[in-house]
Amino acid sequence: MVVRNHLFADPESTPPRGAANTFNNSSSGRPAPLTSTFSDDAWYEGSGDTTPDKSYATGAAANTFGGASQASSAPAAPSFFSGFPAAGNSSFGPGPSGAAFAADGDLEDYENEPPLLEELGIRFDHIWSKTQAVVNLKKQLSEHILDDTDLAGPVCFCLLLGACLLLSGKVHFGYIYGFSMCGCLALQGIISLMHPTGLDFWRACSVLGYCLLPVVFLAALGILISMKGLFGLVLATAAIAWSTLAATRLIDAKLHLTEQYWLVAYPVMLLYCCFVLITIF
Repeated sequence: MVVRNHLFADPESTPPRGAANTFNNSSSGRPAPLTSTFSDDAWYEGSGDTTPDKSYATGAAANTFGGASQASSAPAAPSFFSGFPAAGNSSFGPGPSGAAFAADGDLEDYENEPPLLEELGIRFDHIWSKTQAVVNLKKQLSEHILDDTDLAGPVCFCLLLGACLLLSGKVHFGYIYGFSMCGCLALQGIISLMHPTGLDFWRACSVLGYCLLPVVFLAALGILISMKGLFGLVLATAAIAWSTLAATRLIDAKLHLTEQYWLVAYPVMLLYCCFVLITIF
């Protein structure tokens, strides 16, 4: 019984050697019960250390059992913040690594992004320069004027032409779309046959759309006055000649037409005649 009580006793509640807790070998042969009359000072006195260890709360204090001093091997409790990265090393917060991540170009630089209209291909400076080339027939044209396939201006002019005809009581949006597509395809095919460089479809659309501006002026004037008399015929002829000359000049500035100049001007004139006919009648 003595051995069993000694083995199964709590080590932390067992007094060290020399403390007040001892086995009483009475005459009856029965050991006296363990008592807890020792104090905190007696605990540390038994281990030979009179200074309490501050790490006792974490399980690192020296435990004494039978007078022998043994260091506890229990690991310290993990900290709640141990799973988080240290300050300055987070890739999603401010710090050196976050700044380097942005400097490497992995993140988009929103401060230096171009405007939304420019990303969509709508550049007002190009629209204005090509509109000036159509309005002013004496302006010197650069060979780079058709480097970009700008379609914002042509779409606006086609819609404006349809709106002017609508105000005159004519719903011709389908005719405008059909004449535009057929005319651009025909012009591309003709120029590809006559010139080694050729002209792609989108540039043909850009040229013919911008040069539709004189026809738009004619349609806007048709809202106020009738175009079925002699005055309307003169204005219609002037609009056709103006649009044809402007379109041929733009194509010549890009492809440097020599012998094919009038061969290109003739199908362009036929196309604008169709637009003028739906404008007058």
